[in-house]
Amino acid sequence: MLPKYILIVLFSSLALNFSGTILQEFFPSPLFLDTIGTMLAAVLIGPWVGGLVGLSTNLLQGIFHTPLSIPFGLVSLGVGLLAGYLTILLKGYNRWFTPLVVGVITGVVASLIAAPIATYLFGGISAHGIDKVVSAFVESGSSIFSGAFLGRLPFSIIDKLISAYLVFFLVKWLPMYKPKK
Repeated sequence: MLPKYILIVLFSSLALNFSGTILQEFFPSPLFLDTIGTMLAAVLIGPWVGGLVGLSTNLLQGIFHTPLSIPFGLVSLGVGLLAGYLTILLKGYNRWFTPLVVGVITGVVASLIAAPIATYLFGGISAHGIDKVVSAFVESGSSIFSGAFLGRLPFSIIDKLISAYLVFFLVKWLPMYKPKK
């Protein structure tokens, strides 16, 4: 990939992540919508770049929006790494089932990484639309960790599936992407 395309992908990926965050702010939901760009960078450039885009997004959101975003940068880093390595493992991002695999796996792993962060740093509540679901699990007798994980899991999977399929359609549309054979 040409260097000018790499810069375009990096800035576009950050913009997509911030757009998702802004959309989630205006239309609160238990979805996160902040890893579309992370996955795009991971698919087009590679796992470590995708991970760094995700981590950078959270750091910048922490500086300019809310410091609560910073610890969850580990989640975004993990999503980028996984999306990139799964794309390599599945030999490209050009088949319909690739985003399905990427979305489900990154959704589960994102919940596994986020639950301990939410539990130990924030008592399970992280000022997000998902907090009501986490609280419902805790009030029904689950531990804070279990509630933080189980409350996030279905929404994280849905969120990552939406992100993965949006990236799939973006990649199909981009002329610079050449799928691996």
